[in-house]
Amino acid sequence: MTLAEAIANYIEQRKTAKLESLEKMRQKVIDKGDEAAIAAANTEYRSAALSIEESFEPEIWLTNAAKRAKKISLATHAAKFTHSDAKATSRLVVEHTVLDDAYLVTSSLKDKAIDAVCNAAILDVAKLLNLKVEGEGLINQIQQGSSPALSEFTSDAALLSSWVEGFKEALGDQELTVNSLTKQVYFPVSNAEESEYHLICPLFSSALCHQLHEKVTASRYGTSKEVREARKVGNYHSLMDVNFPQTAIQKFGGSNAQNISQLNRERYGQTFLLNASPPTFQPQAKPPLSHKTIFDNQFTRKVIASLREFKTFLENLKPHENNFKTRYKRDHYFVIPIIEQLLHYASSIQKIESGWALLPECSLKAEHALWLDLNNEDSGFQTERGKRNWLSVVANDFATWLIKQLKSDEHYLLGDVEHAYFHKLCLHHLTRFERVTPAKGGI
Repeated sequence: MTLAEAIANYIEQRKTAKLESLEKMRQKVIDKGDEAAIAAANTEYRSAALSIEESFEPEIWLTNAAKRAKKISLATHAAKFTHSDAKATSRLVVEHTVLDDAYLVTSSLKDKAIDAVCNAAILDVAKLLNLKVEGEGLINQIQQGSSPALSEFTSDAALLSSWVEGFKEALGDQELTVNSLTKQVYFPVSNAEESEYHLICPLFSSALCHQLHEKVTASRYGTSKEVREARKVGNYHSLMDVNFPQTAIQKFGGSNAQNISQLNRERYGQTFLLNASPPTFQPQAKPPLSHKTIFDNQFTRKVIASLREFKTFLENLKPHENNFKTRYKRDHYFVIPIIEQLLHYASSIQKIESGWALLPECSLKAEHALWLDLNNEDSGFQTERGKRNWLSVVANDFATWLIKQLKSDEHYLLGDVEHAYFHKLCLHHLTRFERVTPAKGGI
């Protein structure tokens, strides 16, 4: 199909829609069965249909459309997105220019969606100008000052020229105007006489917004939906799952989206906003070279909330509550979670590049270093580590540390019995943890 054929089809579709509306009105009268009313309706239909047929002759319709085009502002950047009452000039950028691959800007879009700022009564002209066939668009021809597609509908050069000039008025206002409601900031960069400035707040890019809307919508309701359903049930799918997480929606125009622009109406006034929040940085684990023990202030701070809850639990215990239920709660609600946090903390240190335990500046207790420098290349180090004598030392240090953290002479006393129990419990979990920890060179 050529562009000229697309224009002819568009005009024909507009005419058919008008005639169908007229036919529906006549059919309502026919259905009532009143012969006099039917005769009057047929007469009225023929008269109105003839008028429509005449007005939609391509030459007549295009002449009328060219005259109405001045009421349209075709744009890639529409001022009304900043404020619906803004009377500033909207801008049309159709060129494809990649200034810097690092930035996504309107000019870098190869196939831009052209918006139309106008009232609904002349949307038909805006849609005509947006017609495109195989990359050839009517807007591009109009911008060049001649239109081979429109020349198919008339042999009158003067009439063709009036069409081109009329449609050209939709491509940009003759006078550029600004408005305080667009909330733009102009920053001067030279002396006042040259009047050069940087525009700090550019106009809203409806073209860029529309392409984002299409991408997000396609990812949610297009092929990507099938991919996600396949993943949900554990099936393979050859396509990649494209997803836009944590998007927000900004609404323009309220209940009257057309008051902003044509594309805004097509999006039902919605614009997707991507998540631009800064990343959440996690502190990098570093070898504890300056620490004498793993049970230092850094680890204590990590479990301070658990320690506080444990102390509260112990302070509120009554003498008669020394039973199995209380001991179970003590172990599984407090002691074991603290041990698990210790093992998680140790695991993060074990992932650090090995060899640090033998550095001269390392002050860490030897048994703790044997545990934490998991993949140290030194054979003597690995021999000592393999003996696992360090397990009991670490467990004993844990018990000593925990007794110290829980100390409360006013409410209760913890002694050798509790120390021995904490040592036993930690040694049990530490041994299990070491059993599933991959040995050096293991998988």
